[in-house]
Amino acid sequence: MKNQQKFILTIVVISILGATAVLAAGTGLPIGTITVSPSAPAALSTITISVPISGEAPSEVRVKVEECNGNTGICYPDIQNVSMPLASSSIYRAEVTLKHSDATYITVTVIAKINGAWQESSQKKVNLSVTPDGNNGDDNGSPGFELVVMVIAIGVSLILISRKRMK
Repeated sequence: MKNQQKFILTIVVISILGATAVLAAGTGLPIGTITVSPSAPAALSTITISVPISGEAPSEVRVKVEECNGNTGICYPDIQNVSMPLASSSIYRAEVTLKHSDATYITVTVIAKINGAWQESSQKKVNLSVTPDGNNGDDNGSPGFELVVMVIAIGVSLILISRKRMK
């Protein structure tokens, strides 16, 4: 009797696992890999996002772009939700202008309405490049002069220390 119960329990568990595997394989998302151009955009720049969508044509495609500052751990609440028109056969494309000068990365998610149901892609994280002045858009009135001030402070300190030793 015990062996029969173990056998039935084993069959039930294997059936559940098999059904789960078949269900997971059958629900593959039709949303392809998200492409962001340029690949390392600067803060406040305009980026182009494109994604292929296979299978049945969606009735609506949108992209959500969230800007974050990795130094402070803050993601800004004004997530952009932009419509993506069909650019070419099964490729959807949109342009988005970034809003925050101190953002260090963005996360991009594409959502598509297929057969009346919204399907969401996996998130893509894109690191933003540092702007040419080295401040990543943060202008505090002294771009790049922090090093000069530090060198002068070290020089003055060395002069004062050497004068104390001579006395």
